[in-house]
Amino acid sequence: MMVSPLMGHLAQALELAKLMLARNNQLSIIALIMELPIDPHGTARIQSLIAATNVEGLHFHHLPTPEDTSDWNITHRGLFTFKLLEYQKPHVREIASKTKKLSGLLIDLVSTTMIDVADELGVPTYLFFTSGAAFLGLMLHFQTLEDEQNRGISDLVKGVSHLILPSFAKPVPIGVLPAIATHKEYWSTFVLKWTRDYRRAKGIIVNTFSDLESNAISSFSLDSYYGKSSLPPIFPVGPILNRSQIHTQSSEDCSAMMKWLDCQPKNSVVFLCFGSLASFHPDQVQEIAYGIERSGHRFLWVLRQPPAKDGGFPRDYENLELALPEGFLNQTASIGKVVGWVPQLAVLSHSAVGGFVSHCGWNSTLESIFCGVPIATWPVQAEQQLNAFQLVRELGIAVEISLDYNQQKENQALVPAEQVEKGIREIMDVENEVRIRVKEFSEKSRLATKEGGSSYFALGNLIQDICSRSSA
Repeated sequence: MMVSPLMGHLAQALELAKLMLARNNQLSIIALIMELPIDPHGTARIQSLIAATNVEGLHFHHLPTPEDTSDWNITHRGLFTFKLLEYQKPHVREIASKTKKLSGLLIDLVSTTMIDVADELGVPTYLFFTSGAAFLGLMLHFQTLEDEQNRGISDLVKGVSHLILPSFAKPVPIGVLPAIATHKEYWSTFVLKWTRDYRRAKGIIVNTFSDLESNAISSFSLDSYYGKSSLPPIFPVGPILNRSQIHTQSSEDCSAMMKWLDCQPKNSVVFLCFGSLASFHPDQVQEIAYGIERSGHRFLWVLRQPPAKDGGFPRDYENLELALPEGFLNQTASIGKVVGWVPQLAVLSHSAVGGFVSHCGWNSTLESIFCGVPIATWPVQAEQQLNAFQLVRELGIAVEISLDYNQQKENQALVPAEQVEKGIREIMDVENEVRIRVKEFSEKSRLATKEGGSSYFALGNLIQDICSRSSA
C-alpha cells in the first residue's frame, strides 16, 4: 500500500487495510510510509497514528526521507508531494520486487505514478479514491471530453452558468467546479494525467456508499459519458472512517476539551473545523469570531494559523489572543473553546455537538453523516465546493454559509459575520428539516457497512477480485 503522506489520505487507507484484513485472514498488507520534511506537524501525527495501529497482518515499512531537498527549490506542499513520490519510485520498486507472493499495489488518487512500478512487476494496481463518486465522475467525464472530443474545460464553461454532468442529478453551477479541473495549469500539468491513469487500475475503491451517491455510482455504466475504453470496476466500500479516534484522548489538552464537552447540554455546541490544510487570514478570523459571538451558541472552534509561505502548511497559533478580537476569549470563556487540533470523529460523536461548520472535505462530510450531525457549508479548496453543492442542493442535509468560497480565487471576498451567524443559527435550529434528513442518512451509512449492506458486499467483491488475480 502506497499513499501520499497526507493525514486525510493515510488514515482512511489504513482503515481500509484493517477492513480488508478483518474479512480475509490470508491477506497481509505492507504499508509503505513516506514523510514530508516540509510538514513536521503532519509527520508527528502520522507517526502517532502508526504507533497506535497494531493489527495482525498489517506491516509498516518506512521509506527513506531525502536528506537535502534544498535543490528541489519547492515549498508548495502539493508540488513537493509530487516530487517526493517520484523520488520514492525506485525505493518502492526495490521493496515490491523483493516481496514474496506480491498480489498487487494499492495507491491513492495522487500516487498514480506508482502504477508504472506495478506494471513493471506484472501485478495489478487498485486505486483508493478518497473523495466522493460524484467528483470521480466529473474528472473522468472531463478527461473523456478532452481526449476523445478535443473539448477543453474552458470551452465547456464559456458563456454558461451551469453544466450538466453525468454524476450529478442537478445542473452544477460553474462557481462550484474545483480549481484543479478549471485551472488550466493544474489540469494539464497533473490532474489530466492522474485521471488517465485511473483507467489503468484494475479497480477503483471509492470511500462512499450507494444510498449517498446512487446517481453517481449508476452513471459509471454509461459509456456515452465516460468514453470508448471501459472503466475499471468501481467498489463503493464506505464510509471508511478513522474510528479509533472516537475513544482518543491523546493529550491533556484533548482530555480537558472532551471533559468540557461532557458538561454541555445535548446538541448545544456548534463545532467549527476546516481541516488540517485550511486556515484564514486575520480579517476573516475576526468575522468568524463576531459571527460566533452574535449567534449566542456554545462553540468549539479549531483555529489554525496560516502558513508562513503560500502553499505551505498551517501551524498552531503561539498566542490565540493576537488572532482574535480583543476580549473575545474572556467574553466567551463560559460558553466556548478555541483550540488548535481535535480528534474530529470523537468530537462529532459526542452528544453535546449539534452542528458542524465545515470545509466539506470528503472525510469530514462522511464523518458528519455517520454521526448524524448536520453541516453548515464553508468550502475552502480542492473539490470542497462541489461537495458543499451536493450536501445542500442534491442531498438536503446541510445549510449554506457559502458554496463557492475558494481561497485560490484572486480577491476572494470575506464571508461577513452576519452570514456566519445566520449559518450557525440555521444549523442549530432544532426544527430545521436537515436535521431529520441527516439522521436518516446516518442510519443508511451504518447499515451499508454491516453484513448484507451494499458496502459490505462491495468490499467482499474487491477482496475476491484481488485473491482471484493473485491465484491466477
